[in-house]
Parts: sequence; structure tokens; C-alpha cells
Amino acid sequence: MLRPLDRRQLIARLALVGLGGTGLGALTACQARHTHPQNARPTSHAMRYRNGAVAADHPLASEVGVDVLRAGGNAIDAAIAVNATLGVVRPYSCGLGGGGFLVAHDEKTGRSWAMNARETAPRGVWESYFTDLRSSGGPDGASRYGGHAVAVPGTPDGLFLAHRAHGTMPMSRLLAPAAELARHGFEADASHVGAVESLAGVRRRLPWTKTISQWTWRQWCHEGTVTVGSKLSNEALAETLETLGRKGIEAWRTGPIPEGLSRIARASGGKLNVDSIAEYRADEIEPLTLKNRFFGDTIITMPPPSSGGIAIAQILATYERLLKAAGNPPLESTQGRHLLIEAMKPAFALRARYLADPAFAPVPIDRLLDEALVESMTAKIDPNRARTAEEIGEGLQLPDDEGTSHLCVIDGQRRAVAWTSTINGTFGSLVGDPESGVLLNNEMDDFTTIQGEANLYGLRQSDWNLPVPGKRPLSSMSPTILLNDRGSIEAIAGASGGPRIISATLQVLLGMRYGDLDAASAIDRPRVHHQWLPDSIRYEDDEALEGPGWRAPLEAMGHTFDQAPRGVAVVQAIRVHSDGFDPASDPRKLGVAAGY
Repeated sequence: MLRPLDRRQLIARLALVGLGGTGLGALTACQARHTHPQNARPTSHAMRYRNGAVAADHPLASEVGVDVLRAGGNAIDAAIAVNATLGVVRPYSCGLGGGGFLVAHDEKTGRSWAMNARETAPRGVWESYFTDLRSSGGPDGASRYGGHAVAVPGTPDGLFLAHRAHGTMPMSRLLAPAAELARHGFEADASHVGAVESLAGVRRRLPWTKTISQWTWRQWCHEGTVTVGSKLSNEALAETLETLGRKGIEAWRTGPIPEGLSRIARASGGKLNVDSIAEYRADEIEPLTLKNRFFGDTIITMPPPSSGGIAIAQILATYERLLKAAGNPPLESTQGRHLLIEAMKPAFALRARYLADPAFAPVPIDRLLDEALVESMTAKIDPNRARTAEEIGEGLQLPDDEGTSHLCVIDGQRRAVAWTSTINGTFGSLVGDPESGVLLNNEMDDFTTIQGEANLYGLRQSDWNLPVPGKRPLSSMSPTILLNDRGSIEAIAGASGGPRIISATLQVLLGMRYGDLDAASAIDRPRVHHQWLPDSIRYEDDEALEGPGWRAPLEAMGHTFDQAPRGVAVVQAIRVHSDGFDPASDPRKLGVAAGY
């Protein structure tokens, strides 16, 4: 019986494909550093590296990325290897069956680029698809679980697009570490156990999902028996990764892999088909680049169908004005928190009202980023009173998503990558293909699924985000790179956590830029979140926020609160200095950064 790879075995196997190094030697120390009593709050630790750095939400993924850099790969090479590895060791968050967004910047050339590998609606769906499905007696939760929830995956095409455009090492070498881990196994951590418990809850709540989740429940959950330290492996996924490494993207577009994915999705009612898989293309696009938008810095982030880039830019620009008007209070003061929360509200209200896939909707990007709109948003904020959702105007409540992962990479030539990947919910659609080992997303739930239906708060969801074949759903994913006023890279950041991606990413950027914190300290800081609806502040825990007394002054201003049981998103970040790189991974998901 094969045992999970230990550090020495993985280093040796990586050496066989030209990626050997000493980066994994620090893994024991990293894991020990992040081992903590059940009731203790984990923390990160600041480290400075001169040659390259990686921040991912699993220590093995971070170390794989560093080994690619050591072997002479650039930031894109490392990001490809890290992304593929995360799809193995965080199978409930991302993988070949999902999609994502990438933002990159080369400090020496000054060039930035972005990649849209977001999933698309397959052929055979229509705007009222889920309304009609409900009317015909479809199962409860059909947009979240099962074949109906599956959109056309974008991650494989994204991996190969990034490689064709900017990679330097053979793709087979970059996918080899992920394949080795899939074949020989790795140990489950507490984050994986939590995902298994989440799936167990879904199966109890919606018994019909037991049938469609059989493979996932057996493969990645050991039928509910997974504990910390359990060995997890996926031989079929290893073979798929090796096939892609040998044959390229065409092995994903035609042949047994797409045929198997289509067959398994359609077996539970879905529309995923071989034609949609063959037609899918990730796009290299211009990023959203906003100069002098935050204390003189330039923000490089994703345009729609990401809503995060515009929202982050709006909030940071509004917050800067509010801070200056208030005399620059500390971020963690009552005034600092109040102003940040009030800056979040209108940005989230505008987010879902106006944003969608610009290939299918007239998205008013310029108007949403206009200085006049920011000034108007700022002028309406009361420095001493919380505004209600009704005062702010129309928008809609946003769903949470849990199955997402983010990575940051920078190499010695100061080429930076921020890449957020997702399968949407925990274990995506729950539908997996035993032949390819691929777990499929549930991104169809990110569309407006019931046309014209008011949500829990009596608000109608935007019709711009209705499903149409080839259309990409709106997303909160917000990979972001910050440049200083000299054009040098200052910070790289991104997160997982649905709408909380936006607030978490911007608070870490604020901590590094406004608070002058290292990346680890900025990530460790307790965070708050407000998304307009529900009309309450989500917070992590009172102890992390200096005891329960912190809420009283804000309650006096009219704020209400809702504790978030699992934290407010998971962030990876790198702060960049003139003499090196300071990476950090969020301990909320047991992440560990690495560098050399």
C-alpha cells in the first residue's frame, strides 16, 4: 500500500522532473509553527526572501512553487504548478473542474496582463432555465448541486493559455508535482476535515444529493471517516494531469476526458456537453488599471465579470477621502472601522445592480469608476451614524461561496502573479468523474437563477446576470497587484470567501499600505465585512477584536452585528520591498507561505 509522500520523497520525485530543490526542507518547521491548540487563534510569521516567494493556502503548494522558481522557472511557471497542486490538495476548493481569474505584472517592462478563465454556461441552457426546472418539479437546490449546477470548466484552458503566453518550462514538468501528490497521496488537514463535515451536512439536509455525490463522498471523504492525517490520493486525477502534460490542451477538448465529464454531468440532469467543452477558450485581456487611486498608488485588478476589482477600487478611493477628512484615524479605531464599513455598503449595492459579463451586458465601467461617483458616495456618508440599507438604495443580497483558493507569486525579476481559482461551493456540484478524477464546479449558481423572483429581502435580482450559453457569471474574485507612485510593485493579494473576498482583500491591502504592516501581520488582523444586505457587520470573534467592548461604540452609531463562525475569508498576500519579498498565507485555512 502506497504511503503519502513525505518531504524527502517529494523532493526526490521533483528532482526527477527537474524541479528538485531544498524548498521543502522547511516544511516541518512551517507545519509545526502553525500547529495550535484547538481553541487558540493561529497566527502567521513574517519572513523576508530575496529571490522569490509564494503564498498559497496549502504548504505543499507553496513549496512546489518555490521549487519551480529555484529550478529557473518564472512567476507564471510557478503559478501554473501551484494552481495544479492546489487542485489536488484542496480538491473541495478548486481544480481542473473549475475556473478563475489571473492578474500579472512585470516590473521591469511595466507591462500588466490579465486572464479570464471563468466558467461559462453550456449549450442547452436559457435565461429561465432554473425557473422552468422548478416549475417542472426539479429538485430543491438544483442550481447548487448535481448536473444542472455544472458550468463549462475554464481552469485547464487557463493553465495552457498562461503557459503559451508567458511560461518557459515544459508543461509536463509543471504538472508533475500535482500528479505525484495525486498518485502517492498527502495527509488531510483540519481544513479538509471541515469540508468533509460540510458535505455531510448537505447530504443530511438534502437526501437526494447522496446519489449524485457518491464518488466525491468515497474519493475525497472516505465516506465521512477522514480525520487529520488521513491519506488522500486520486490515481485517476494523476493520470489526467500526466495526459495533459504529454498531449496538451487538446486532450481536454476532445477524447475520453470531455466525454466522461459530459456523461457524468448529464447523468444527473445537467447540460454540460462535449461541444461546449471543445469550444471553451480562456481570454487574455487587459486588467483594470487605476492610477493614483489610493494614496498615490496604482491598483491593477480584474475587470468584469469580476465585480471585485471595481468594488475594491470604489471602497479604497472612498475610504481614503473619509480617512483624510477624519484626520487619519487608526484602522482599528471605532472611527476607522465605522468609515470602512460605510464605504463598503454603497459599493456592494452597486456591485450586483450593474455588473455582469460585459460580452453580454452593457456594463458602465467608466461611470462606476468616475471620480464624481466616488465623491458622491463619500459625501453621503455620515462620520457619526450608520446608514441603513434602505437609505443606500437598490441592490441585492449576495450568496456566499466556499470552494475557492488564491495564490500569489513573485520571482527574482519582479514578475508578479495573483491568481484566484474556484469550483464555487465546497466540493462544487458534488459531481465527480471516476474516469478522469475531476470534480466539477457548481458555477451555474452564480448566475441569477430565478428570473424576476424577489429574494429574502424583497429585492429583485439583476437580469443582466441570467444564464445564456457561453456567458460567464458574475464573480467576487479579486486578484490584485498594487504599485507605488514610482511604478514598483508594492503588494500582491487575493482571497477566497464569496463576497467577503472583496472586503478581506482590501483590508489586507490597507494594513500593508496604510498601516505599514508586513503581510503576515496584515493577514492576522481581525476583519469585518458588510455587503449592504444583510444589513449587519460580520465579524470574526470578540477576543480577536480586543474583547466585546469594541462593538458598543459602533452600536451607538446604529450598526448591528452578526458573528461569522468560520472567519471572514482567507487571504494570501506578498508585500514587496526594495530588498526582498515578504509573503504570508492565511492561518484561517492553515496556509503556509514559502520563499528563498
